[in-house]
Amino acid sequence: MRMFLMILVSIALSSALFADCVELMSKYNAPDPSGKTMKQLKRWVKRKVRDENKTELEKCLVDRAADNPNQTTVAGQ
Repeated sequence: MRMFLMILVSIALSSALFADCVELMSKYNAPDPSGKTMKQLKRWVKRKVRDENKTELEKCLVDRAADNPNQTTVAGQ
């Protein structure tokens, strides 16, 4: 029961964080990260974002970058 509750809490937190990333990307009109490299995205954030959301937006973009080795891939894509 305790494990089930922990799984539910982690799913809720991850979905909230994902929604926050999408919101930040739309707020700053960020480029599509799936077509950019991590280095390109870091340069874009450095040039365009000048507030407290800078590190969070950079992390969101880099997590979805095309050349990120930690990105999960789905068979057939």
